[in-house]
Amino acid sequence: MIVGGTLSWRIVLRYTGRPVATHVLLATCVALAYQEFDATFLAVPALPVTVLAATIGILLTFRNNSAYDRWWEARTLWGSLVNTSRTFSRQVLTFLPIPEGAAQVNESSSPTTPLLRTAVDPKPAVTLGASDGAVRDRFGKARGAYLYTLMRSSHAAEVKHAEDVVDDPSRPFRAPWEGITSDARELVYAQIGFVNALRHHLRRQDPFPSLEPFFRPAVLEALREEQNVPTAILMWASARLRRVFAETPGPEAMLRLTILDGSLRELTNILGACERIKNTSIPLQYDVLPRAMVRAYLVLLPLGVVSELGMLTPLVTAVIAFLFIAMDAVGRDVEAPFEDGYSDTPMTALCRTIEINLRQMLGEKELPPPLQPEDGLLY
Repeated sequence: MIVGGTLSWRIVLRYTGRPVATHVLLATCVALAYQEFDATFLAVPALPVTVLAATIGILLTFRNNSAYDRWWEARTLWGSLVNTSRTFSRQVLTFLPIPEGAAQVNESSSPTTPLLRTAVDPKPAVTLGASDGAVRDRFGKARGAYLYTLMRSSHAAEVKHAEDVVDDPSRPFRAPWEGITSDARELVYAQIGFVNALRHHLRRQDPFPSLEPFFRPAVLEALREEQNVPTAILMWASARLRRVFAETPGPEAMLRLTILDGSLRELTNILGACERIKNTSIPLQYDVLPRAMVRAYLVLLPLGVVSELGMLTPLVTAVIAFLFIAMDAVGRDVEAPFEDGYSDTPMTALCRTIEINLRQMLGEKELPPPLQPEDGLLY
């Protein structure tokens, strides 16, 4: 996607360079023939050329609006993907049950250890956060997990000034049953893998170099057999959730599973909508007709103005040709937002944003930097 306050001339020339030069050369030939060789038969009335210009302008506007709608829908879908990824990860980290005996603090393990590339432990280790990070008291201060521990304990009645206890910096703000299991971590990493797989799926690229950090080798080998890798990842996540909640049956577990399935359904809808844009192009007549009419008009333009402009005809032709050819080229480029081009949806940057957000939810400290524009382009 083109970003920044200026437009690179390299991009402008890519869109318009050769066709504009061709029509300027044609206009120069017409002007020389009219002026030097008295070829007055080349001049035509200006009125038909003017009316044709207005008609082509309306046609290009209609076509470019349709192309922009496709581009904006693609960007909206990826904005929804960012939010749904955060929602699904939050639900996974807070809804998944913690098995009995798994609530031991694992201080020695690094939060950046690629757990998805190791075997899943029978009793997953738990990485605890520093506090609940969300619940606040009436003064707007975060309630620590220590208060939650007291409220859940049998001695809660003995605590008379709970808010004072929370504000005591000497108290440990941790709850021994709250944490991140291997199942939760693996599902969050799978969501990062899903967005990267979707990016490569839409660009017709090999996704597996980007997926290796987020899945165990056995899962990667299974995914290699799939034609639609993003769909397979969602299926794997759904099966993993079913297995996790099967170990803790009950109405509450079914409710949580239903909520998580709603997030997976939303991810499936986003995937399908992106595939619809990718696989359904603008009707061919909307693509061919404007381009043919623009070129025909630019051929007639020097003939319509040469009698009045003389040797200034090439200059006027250059300005008008640049405008019409640029409008046509921009519409053709914007209508395909998943082709890894100049006007592409910045899926790589959005995938990096999702990865940073989700890994922060896991408590990781060593995070990749956000992608920055290069030469005014953000991919």
